[in-house]
Amino acid sequence: MTRATIRMPEAVTFDCWNTLLYEANWEVAHARRVTALVEAAGEAGCVVSRDAAVRAFDAAWERHVRIWAEGANTGAREVALWGLAELGLREPHPALEHLVHVYEEASHSSVVAALEGARDTLAALAAAGVPRALVCDTGLTPGRVVRRHLDRVGLLSLLDVQVFSDEVGVPKPDRRVFRAALDPLGVDPQGALHVGDLRRTDVAGARALGMRSVRIRELHDDASDLPDADFVVASHAELCALLALDGAMASPA
Repeated sequence: MTRATIRMPEAVTFDCWNTLLYEANWEVAHARRVTALVEAAGEAGCVVSRDAAVRAFDAAWERHVRIWAEGANTGAREVALWGLAELGLREPHPALEHLVHVYEEASHSSVVAALEGARDTLAALAAAGVPRALVCDTGLTPGRVVRRHLDRVGLLSLLDVQVFSDEVGVPKPDRRVFRAALDPLGVDPQGALHVGDLRRTDVAGARALGMRSVRIRELHDDASDLPDADFVVASHAELCALLALDGAMASPA
């Protein structure tokens, strides 16, 4: 049977988390953030149990996720303020800035790595002369920290443009995020392809702008009933096969 391939796009944009990068041990980062919340409360004169801090942090995080799903952008500062408020501390205090810093940097205490084959995909596209851009929704980890992770695993230099929701001011599926990636490349949406793992943000956002889309399900197989991508792949190896990039794939570092 002949393997399916598609016309090479004029540019490819990529989601970040579970598409290029993944956090292998989120529990470690979660525990660090809870500890920081306990310490911040203590600095404000409020002694709280770890269980109470876990509940407060989780409630703040869930609020962030709800707002993100509604199309608005929040981050570490808001989650820190909401967590303190859950503990009855509604006024900012000197511990707040340190708490925000810990929340933003906590992913460095975990294991953030590149998906298998992610670097090969970007390198193969570069070798084929296809521009590459990142379109990343940020949560507690802002763009400036994500850039360091991408640089550490050898992906940053392979992304011509990097767009982060905390810097643009809106998350996916807002068209402005995708436009911020495509406009510097001088590529029309109809000629571009977006790769990501979520139907609500990646697929819907790309489709709204007229881009083709690929859903990668290696780490997260989105089973929601929202419209699916034009193509679904199980790995970066399958993505390269879809784009007929196999021969251009870089050898492993």
